[in-house]
Amino acid sequence: MAELERTRVTLPAAVGCLYELRLYPDGRLHYDTLSGNLKELTGLSDADVNASFASGQFPHIRNLSEDFLPSIYESARQLTPWVRDLNIVNPHTQRELWLRIHGIPRRLEDGSVVWSGLMTDITDLKRSEAQLRQVVEALTLSEAHLKVALDSARMFAWDLDLRTGRWVTTAPLEEFYGVPAEEIDFTSATGSLVAVHPDDVPVVVAGRQRAIETGEPMCYEFRGRVPAADGSTRWFATRGTVIYDDAGRPVRIVAVTSDITERKRAEAEREAFYRQMLEAQKWESLGVLAGGVAHDFNNLLTVILGGAGLTRRAVGASPVVNMYLDQIEQACHRAAELCRQLLAYAGRSQLARTDNDVNAVIQAVVEMLSGHCRAGQQLRMQLAPDLPLIRADPALVRQVIFNLLTNGLEALEGQAGVVTISTERRQIQKGEATKGFVLLPPPGEYVCVCVQDTGIGIPPELHSRVFDPFFSTKFAGRGLGLAAVLGILRSHQGGIRLESQMGQGTLLEIYWPITPREVAKPMQIGEATPLGPPKVLVVDDELYIREVIASTLQEMGYEPLLAAEAEGALTLCRQYLPQIVLAVLDVVMPGMSGDQLLKSLRQLSPALPVIMTSGYTDGRILPSGADRITFLQKPFRPEELMALVRQLLGSKEAA
Repeated sequence: MAELERTRVTLPAAVGCLYELRLYPDGRLHYDTLSGNLKELTGLSDADVNASFASGQFPHIRNLSEDFLPSIYESARQLTPWVRDLNIVNPHTQRELWLRIHGIPRRLEDGSVVWSGLMTDITDLKRSEAQLRQVVEALTLSEAHLKVALDSARMFAWDLDLRTGRWVTTAPLEEFYGVPAEEIDFTSATGSLVAVHPDDVPVVVAGRQRAIETGEPMCYEFRGRVPAADGSTRWFATRGTVIYDDAGRPVRIVAVTSDITERKRAEAEREAFYRQMLEAQKWESLGVLAGGVAHDFNNLLTVILGGAGLTRRAVGASPVVNMYLDQIEQACHRAAELCRQLLAYAGRSQLARTDNDVNAVIQAVVEMLSGHCRAGQQLRMQLAPDLPLIRADPALVRQVIFNLLTNGLEALEGQAGVVTISTERRQIQKGEATKGFVLLPPPGEYVCVCVQDTGIGIPPELHSRVFDPFFSTKFAGRGLGLAAVLGILRSHQGGIRLESQMGQGTLLEIYWPITPREVAKPMQIGEATPLGPPKVLVVDDELYIREVIASTLQEMGYEPLLAAEAEGALTLCRQYLPQIVLAVLDVVMPGMSGDQLLKSLRQLSPALPVIMTSGYTDGRILPSGADRITFLQKPFRPEELMALVRQLLGSKEAA
């Protein structure tokens, strides 16, 4: 949540002022939404701007023209984008700035038209354009002075004679574009295209022709044929003017070309930032939904599973009753597994992190799946020796490996083929290329698991859908599959990379972070035996869950003290604290949550053993190194609760 909020706060500052402008059926114009940095940019408040629309007076706009309002109405009529460059004067500081307003209109059911868009400070751009105009004018005055100015601005000017095709420049093109000098033909108009990326040649030709035919300023952008030293694409922009003779015939083009690679890179970063914000919003919504469903569902399963366990102990060993109870418990476990997958998909699963040998997990899963391969299909392993351990939930590691290999075998579509799984240690550097990454891991060291199949591959248009739940190109989607893999890796701060081409199979790379710190081994749950401390505090907002826990504790010989919320629990604790030997707390409750209640209980009794229970964790984890606190995932059997009670209180008995 904190990361999402930071994204929402920083986005407007990074890209400009977000707005929504509404045109009502009666002709009124009103800004419904203006992000907070409008006043910082212009000195104008929301009320100032809307008052101008109400009065039709715009004293803060220096370049106001008669078609200002008509252009808005025309955009509404045709539902075409509205773009305007406005020279604004800050009423408080008298500072001038240029804003580019860009909006996309949509018509609402009530007849209103709403533009959603962005106001961007283009003052620097306008200054650059003014400088360019000055540079072009200076071309006829002093070529030497012009060359110095252009070189310092990473620009060069050129003059094309449309009658002869000859052209001249103010800078060596082999230095500016990186094109060998012998490839440049200055005697032909097409010779100037040698530095242009082949795919962008039509853009350049069309831009020149349009300026010649219309007399409008020439303006276009294109990619360079020769990449930068780091292999990235170089971008250039050309602005120029067509010069006509007395008869109105075009005779020359005078223009300036500038290197805009850095600007393009900044625009790409802003676009990536915006996509990250949308992705964060999507996963936040999915996480809230999945967590809520799992919490409520696991609470119900806890009642059913607990009731089945207590019934089994109450009625004895009747074979018929036990058979039905077995079926109930099996159904509950399958439903709980579905909840666990749902939480894993949303990246909200409770993680029981331990040190894992990835190679050992792969060997076990491959051995299990080898017997399911069809004739001509093979599972091959290429495992790097001496890999570091990864800190992860072992059950989720197995699930990821199983899902990847199963997906690879299914990609063979019943035909002969090979699925190869390999491992290696990799380093992710800051700023590393992100091509193919579905989930980009943070910089650091990772164990990379690669699964390569020899199937037909995945079409490019489906790459973004591979990790959608229940999506499949082979048959009806039957589960969370790779969607769960994405959620699991997200919850472990790992990464996923996809590479696939039609006819060449698919490569999936999974990045598990290396964590050298040792963690405690998973708790072993054994048979429970009744203990004798008198009172146990039980806090849960679900009545039936309190009753199931109470019945279990009573069978063990304890007296349960039941509370539905935190305040009642604190009252009971103050009243009976000398006799309370254990507290069982639900993590998610109305009002004060379980972890907040835990802090209050620790103030009253720092050494009190505590069992935290929940159907989901909503991202919360138990305090690192907390003494005598453990977590019990809902749904749970009475025997599991008994075992935890014995484990927490056993040391006290021994003392």
